[in-house]
Amino acid sequence: MTANEIVDQLRLPGSDSYKRVLFNHGVQEPCFGVKIADLRKIRNRIRMENRLAGTS
Repeated sequence: MTANEIVDQLRLPGSDSYKRVLFNHGVQEPCFGVKIADLRKIRNRIRMENRLAGTS
């Protein structure tokens, strides 16, 4: 999995309404509006990808 594929996966669960909430709390662009629960799901899928960590 590449970094670009991960960014594509981040765009899918993002929502404009949650993005507005994040902006109210000081988050700046670029922001996809992805909830923490969805981020954890993505993290668990890529956790063992050593190429992304730079330790292959």
